[in-house]
Amino acid sequence: MNRTDNEITSIYEEWSRAGIGNAFLFGKVMTTHTDLLLELLQVALPEFHIRELREARNEVEVRLSMNARGVRLDITARDDRDCILNVEMQLRNEKNIPKRMRYYGGAMDQTLLERGENYNELNEVIILFISPFDPFERGYYRYIFENYCRDDRELALNDGMTKVLLNAKGTCGEISPELKGFLELVAGSEDAEEGTFADRIQRQVRKARHNAAWREEYMDWEMTLRNERYKGYEEGKAAGIETGILTQQITMLVRQMQKGNTLETAAENLCCAPEELKPVWEAVAAAGPTYSVEEILQKLK
Repeated sequence: MNRTDNEITSIYEEWSRAGIGNAFLFGKVMTTHTDLLLELLQVALPEFHIRELREARNEVEVRLSMNARGVRLDITARDDRDCILNVEMQLRNEKNIPKRMRYYGGAMDQTLLERGENYNELNEVIILFISPFDPFERGYYRYIFENYCRDDRELALNDGMTKVLLNAKGTCGEISPELKGFLELVAGSEDAEEGTFADRIQRQVRKARHNAAWREEYMDWEMTLRNERYKGYEEGKAAGIETGILTQQITMLVRQMQKGNTLETAAENLCCAPEELKPVWEAVAAAGPTYSVEEILQKLK
């Protein structure tokens, strides 16, 4: 993996300032000190009465097939009731929290049953996202989602899947001082009252920053993320160029069709082979008489 001096310096500086809101550091601290993870879940989800944890793991990758999009889970654990918990630190607002939660939940479900097992054997699952932004813009510290009947709110689906988001920008709702202190750290605060839950977390964060092995792991982790983002940007740019070419082609063929030209004449005028233009020509013909370029483009895609 190639690294420039500037990238190395930038990533080291990020690590030296990283707080519990950093997804990599969060996963390392919480799975190394599972007492802190347990306390976090207890103050974040008091209604679930979590008493102990086992199998707390960091950076679990789930890939259901060669062509399916993989999922890298920050933290997974089981509680004393065999409930499966997934905890994610989501720093970037990519405007996809609801669909991301759905995909993560589905990916986890696929790993829970062996061939021939009954669906009723599925474990209860809790997806907990933590973010320094409010994706729903309602101001709540906690958003808890379960499935209910639209026409009868007293009728719950009881499918065993609960999705929760902790909002570090929240101002509404009753939460404990321990959870509020934690969310202040997620929002970027470095201060915590001595002896509190937040203070104990912050002490481990400071120790983590001096862990040379974790720092090197973070270097590789961050470089991998940057490479994936760059690849996505390049693919998106290529797709944009392809879309631009197709849009131009549609526009030209609309003009040819409005002039009453045949496919063969249009192809000759545009210096193309008729068979090359045929799929676009047919889509344009089907869109008449309005010939909406956007609608034609969407159908071709």
